[in-house]
Amino acid sequence: MHYVERLFQSLQPLYNEPWFPWVVGAVGVLFAFSVFKSLKALPKMVMYPIVGATCVIVFFSWLYNRNEPALLSPLMDVLEFWFPSKGSVSGSKF
Repeated sequence: MHYVERLFQSLQPLYNEPWFPWVVGAVGVLFAFSVFKSLKALPKMVMYPIVGATCVIVFFSWLYNRNEPALLSPLMDVLEFWFPSKGSVSGSKF
């Protein structure tokens, strides 16, 4: 954990650079492609649950924190009544 903290501290001056999000995005795409190629070597009965669980985790993280892409906001507005969110205490708005 100490190494990760040192890495983030060393990257702190770069956060305000206009090209930094593009570099992080490119590294993320390369990482996702690498993970997908690794999962593709697995049998489909193993790969599909892993990909599905990852999508569900990301979806519920967006729903809980309400930081979803703008395209999904109408869907999240409908679903937020049945699932807990960061701003609600009891989770249900009924």
